[in-house]
Amino acid sequence: MHTNRFLLVVLISLLCSIVSFAQKPLNPPEPSAPKSRIILLRADSLVGTKEPVDVRRFIGNVAFQHKGAILYCQTAIQYEMTNTLEAFGDIRIVQGDTLTVTGDTLYYDGNTRFARVLGRKVVLTDSKVTLTTRIMEYDIQRNRAYYPVRGVIVQDSSTLRSEKGYYNTRSKIFNYKENVEIVNPKYTITTDSLQYNARTKIALFKAPTLIKSKDGDIAANSGSTYNTQTQQSNFKGRSKVVNENYTLVGDTLQFDQKTESGVAKGNVEMVSIKDKVIMTGHRAIRDGKTGFTKIMGNAIMRNGSERDTLYMRADTLYAYEMMDTDSTKASAKKDTVKREKKMEKLIAQGNVQIYRIDMQSKSDSLLYDLKDSVIHFFTKPILWNPKNQSEADTIHVYMKNGKVNRMFLVNQGFVIAKDTSTNFNQIKGRKISALFNEQTRLEQVIVEGNGQSIYYALDDKNKLIGVNHVECSRMNIRFKENQVKRITFIGKPDSKLVPPKELTNSANRLDGFSWRESEKPTKEDVLGIKIVEKQ
Repeated sequence: MHTNRFLLVVLISLLCSIVSFAQKPLNPPEPSAPKSRIILLRADSLVGTKEPVDVRRFIGNVAFQHKGAILYCQTAIQYEMTNTLEAFGDIRIVQGDTLTVTGDTLYYDGNTRFARVLGRKVVLTDSKVTLTTRIMEYDIQRNRAYYPVRGVIVQDSSTLRSEKGYYNTRSKIFNYKENVEIVNPKYTITTDSLQYNARTKIALFKAPTLIKSKDGDIAANSGSTYNTQTQQSNFKGRSKVVNENYTLVGDTLQFDQKTESGVAKGNVEMVSIKDKVIMTGHRAIRDGKTGFTKIMGNAIMRNGSERDTLYMRADTLYAYEMMDTDSTKASAKKDTVKREKKMEKLIAQGNVQIYRIDMQSKSDSLLYDLKDSVIHFFTKPILWNPKNQSEADTIHVYMKNGKVNRMFLVNQGFVIAKDTSTNFNQIKGRKISALFNEQTRLEQVIVEGNGQSIYYALDDKNKLIGVNHVECSRMNIRFKENQVKRITFIGKPDSKLVPPKELTNSANRLDGFSWRESEKPTKEDVLGIKIVEKQ
């Protein structure tokens, strides 16, 4: 019986040696001198053999000691000449008070302190970290463990899986390779290469990485770091944050996933999903608690569908969000609270330009109220509609169904409606209200205070009768195809008709008249690109 058992031990040891020497990714260190001998602590029995005296075999509750590490097994072959050990059954390596490695088979070199553990379940336990795999190489001298086959690591409430990886038992740093996945109740991380510090809880991505959580998804590139405890990140390379409310992209990105706050730099793009608002620029600052976002440097905003998009350019854009109360109420009925937000207001400052098919403008600053579809232009803005030009100290534009519906000009209002290449109907006043039809054409103008107008009077055959000069404190003018069709005066008007023969430049222009169509921004101007029309 002893002979059969001996033959089985020899067969297993030979097989183990072949497997163990097949992979040496840790590059075991060269033997150091003088050698520290492996010391036998106990064994139930010593098996006698005809081998040289330096080869000893032990069976039953075997234990060895070597440089502070205790090695346990059921069967062992000790090679005293080479100071190596092969062990089988209930393998357990204990180092210090916290680190333990268990498995089925062990090869150990006492000169290099290099161990290779195999088994159906090889487990390394170090404080709060548990690593489970089938093959493990452990360089005790360098405090490095390596698993060349798929392994599972559990720490706190996180579970990590990878095809292979390294663990430094001193620094508590993991390096994971191939098909890496970290699953936590709060997030899931998938990548192909990752370094993780078990002490600081910081992950360093060495390949493109995806982080998914209830607060949204983050796509990051190599060189980025992520604190798995605080959910704060420092992303290098093109990175993207996506949730149900918005997306934020930048060449570099510092982001706090809990508060939805951060700083993005380089080719920044932020999309408010529910509002169809896209903002781009060189730099962005976002405060998720207040719902505030600031875009700086060549800031551009797009709002609307492909056909009637509003394009805006400014030195700086400020966006303000609010909770979507309708969606919150709907969610409450389902006992689910969703943090759905919509962009409420947008402020543009510095060299502001707007382009839409039916409206263009230039101003120093503006406030765009997306909730009420109102744009407030400040500091002597100028607006162009089809064949119309409007100026004032302040202009308020009201949209309806995505089109300009009403316009209010406050202080020094000046409206010019061009009906031919040379005819310009003009209206001035302290306060002017302009109404537009479905085609965004000027339909009615109401003047209150210091009203002045010049309009071209035509006969039934559209032949010029003369130019009417009218001054009245209040007036109501109706247009059709940019031509004056009817005018109503409230109070005593001062009116004068100048016949065509007596027309001069001063006779057909109000003071301050300036047709500034050459300044009208184009789509190319606002976007800062050359647009190639499709053939």
